[in-house]
Amino acid sequence: MRGHDPLDDTEQALLPAPARGLAVALLLIAVAGVSMVLVFGPGAQQPGHPAAPAAPAGVPPAQSILRLFLAVAVIGGLASLGGVLARRAGQPSVVGQMVAGLLLGPSALGSLAPGVSALILPGWVAPQLELLAQAGLAVFMFTVGREFDPAALGRQRVVVGVAALAMTAVPFALGAVAAVPFAGALAGPSASGTAFVLFAGTALSVTAFPVLARILQEAGLTVTRLGSLAILCAGLADVLAWCALAAVIALAHAGSPAGVLTSLGLAAALVLAVTLVVRPALAALAARHAARRLPAPAALALVLGLIFALAAATDAIGVHAIFGALLAGVAFPRDAPVLGAVPERLGSLNRAMLLPVFFASIGLRTDVHLAFGHPVVLLGGAVLLVAAVLGKLGAAGVIAWAGGMPGRLALGLGVLMNARGVTEIVVLSTGLGMGLIAPGTFTVLVLMALITTMMTAPALRRLGLYAPARAEPRTPQPA
Repeated sequence: MRGHDPLDDTEQALLPAPARGLAVALLLIAVAGVSMVLVFGPGAQQPGHPAAPAAPAGVPPAQSILRLFLAVAVIGGLASLGGVLARRAGQPSVVGQMVAGLLLGPSALGSLAPGVSALILPGWVAPQLELLAQAGLAVFMFTVGREFDPAALGRQRVVVGVAALAMTAVPFALGAVAAVPFAGALAGPSASGTAFVLFAGTALSVTAFPVLARILQEAGLTVTRLGSLAILCAGLADVLAWCALAAVIALAHAGSPAGVLTSLGLAAALVLAVTLVVRPALAALAARHAARRLPAPAALALVLGLIFALAAATDAIGVHAIFGALLAGVAFPRDAPVLGAVPERLGSLNRAMLLPVFFASIGLRTDVHLAFGHPVVLLGGAVLLVAAVLGKLGAAGVIAWAGGMPGRLALGLGVLMNARGVTEIVVLSTGLGMGLIAPGTFTVLVLMALITTMMTAPALRRLGLYAPARAEPRTPQPA
């Protein structure tokens, strides 16, 4: 029966009333823009925070390799256990992996059992884990780039694009406005007032595209209109958030308008080169050799070579290595038989081993005592959490409702867009590494990422939108 369950109207227009949804989205973008103009009057102060001392080295190579292997094994085992427990609790497995990483740090194990912590993760292993974590982060960004498909936007690309822009602009503006009063307490040692406020806005505007895809699958929403709209808006919103983060990083690196324009100009030139030259060339090669398959070592060398070459290029430009890895994912054609299963196997290895190491490196830098011991930092984190939820849930819900979606589905879209997960952790890690946020700020924002992600599944159940039975038929979808 038509209209019995709006979730079944997958083939209908994503927004039944696109003109009205477009008008509301444009209005929200205008309001967000005006608020940003009003914010940037006086600059915030930039406090200084001492950097953490480097761990001493000098351990024999054989012992170093053994201890590194044991550390990775323990991290991988705890991450797997955390993922299983999270699934049993009705949460995405990545939430359990994130929590496992936090438990290994000074917030839990380092505080409750420092001897055990030193045994599992001695100080001289930390730099080696960080190197593995950065490699895992690069491969993760590569998989994110491969998953985003602009062709999926279909007929309503303009409406969906403007809606995604509004869903990014509103939480960005709310985050920037909310961060201004707390800039003195939350900013990092290398952040000007402008850079910190822009980074706070960027951090709140993120939606976790990869985690959202997993949530939609587990909730049985992948083939529904709600799921289709959520994944498209999340993908576009993340692209916009990465662009904003690139601008903030360029501002922090360059320190002058001319330097910022130079960095962004070089980054734009690299994007054009990858989009107009590298991607078509790889697609042509893949089509020409479609009947062949490269040997696995050669395919792996090609994929990793492009990932780290573009990562090094964007790092040299001044917009961080993660953007190069993201570009590498965009450059490779989605269906390339010549590469065999190498990209998928690389992603599986990354999820099983390297990404948990990244979470552990985050846990080592997260200390709840830095937040709970400073009321101003805790208050600032609470304010940013409220702004994050209101910005994403409110903007997405209002736009979807104005666009003709039923109220329950419109609110469900807001709930889905509010999930931040791994993508938010990547953004925060970048900000901490560049000195844009203080360690205490990093801690409260990591907790914000966890809370907003963990809210998603229970909220969908409360709205009656969590239907795992829909996910049971695993029929292959056309490419």
